Amino acid sequence: MADPSEPVAGPSESLAGSVAPSGRAMPSTDGDGHSANGHANGHANGHGNGHGNGHGNGHGNGHTPPGFLDHLPRRPPGPTAKPAAIVFAIIAVIFLAGFAADEVTSSHHGSSAPGSTLVRAVAGTGGLVPEPASDVLAAIVQSGEPPANVLAALVVPKGTSAVPGTASQKGLGLYDASIDLQAPATAGHMITFVRSELRAGRWQTVSAGASGNSYQFIAEHPGSDGYEWELGVTISPTTFSPATPSATPSNGVTAFQIRLFAVSDE
Repeated sequence: MADPSEPVAGPSESLAGSVAPSGRAMPSTDGDGHSANGHANGHANGHGNGHGNGHGNGHGNGHTPPGFLDHLPRRPPGPTAKPAAIVFAIIAVIFLAGFAADEVTSSHHGSSAPGSTLVRAVAGTGGLVPEPASDVLAAIVQSGEPPANVLAALVVPKGTSAVPGTASQKGLGLYDASIDLQAPATAGHMITFVRSELRAGRWQTVSAGASGNSYQFIAEHPGSDGYEWELGVTISPTTFSPATPSATPSNGVTAFQIRLFAVSDE
């Protein structure tokens, strides 16, 4: 028990060491006489200055603090699309190059459909260019026969001419007519030309082959008049004596005959 004779400290004396009259905390000392405020200020200043200067100077000098980029999004692991894109680009370039080469080649060695405005030499014919046959067949066209779609499916080499006086009408009932022509080409080139252009004109070749000393094609094509039309092309050997007055080409001329007739369904 406390000695009743010792004086008891009052409220103002017990708080004197911690609260100043102004209400602010008063510094206290520990056993070694160190000021608590001095310790707090030293720790605060040391930590604050060190952290603040280090952090601030770090940004200013271009050094990225550890963990600064951790929050940025990153590409998920897995294969990249770049190799596939490169392969696709190479394939596209090869395709375009091949397409361009094909266009250049076909412009000199292709087959032309009848009535086409694009004039191209037929491959394997020494440069023979097709043109509509309507002009050289005019002598055997009568009363709308052969029909327009059959005439449009026929072409001859450019430079072909009709031999005067050779147009012949044989039919007493259905149409049957023929005419002799000559072209500035060899027989071999003419055979290749006719074979290619029959296919381009959508003729169905029934037979093709040698007939005596000539070469003969027989083909069929449906007419817009309802009849099936048959075509015969007979190619003679090449000669250097043209049947019509003209300059003889160095490779000679080849005579050939075209015969057209309507086929009855009966």
